[in-house]
Amino acid sequence: MIDMFAIVVCGHCDRKRIADLSSETSLCPYCSKTQKTKNLKVLFSDADQYVVRKAFGSIDSKKYAEPEKKKGPDPDPISTLMYRYEHAADMLEKHTVLAEGLTAMKGSFDENDIEELFPGNGKKMMKMIISADIVIEMGYGKFKAI
Repeated sequence: MIDMFAIVVCGHCDRKRIADLSSETSLCPYCSKTQKTKNLKVLFSDADQYVVRKAFGSIDSKKYAEPEKKKGPDPDPISTLMYRYEHAADMLEKHTVLAEGLTAMKGSFDENDIEELFPGNGKKMMKMIISADIVIEMGYGKFKAI
């Protein structure tokens, strides 16, 4: 009897999944890439799909661990900063998130940088950040999160 189903490793994203070996190609549900079935790395196979599914559910995750996701630079750091700011619990946390985010993006920041994010509130917010002692002054009017 020919094995028709298998636990395979995707050649593009390195994630394990189940594939039908009787098909010529196989589409990865994780990365949406198609590969020739004969080129997939087979970890386990059986003619009974139920057996393969059961094995997939109990596969040793340490032996066949998911690949570590590579983190690249944030494609939109301003949106990420604003999201984190909006979801902070209180004003101190909001100002800390803002100061740390601007410091991470720019090295140091000033009132104008805050004004760009919060038009009409730059001066007020800068005073609050300074009074909360979450920044140090690097030079005249230039600040950095502590």
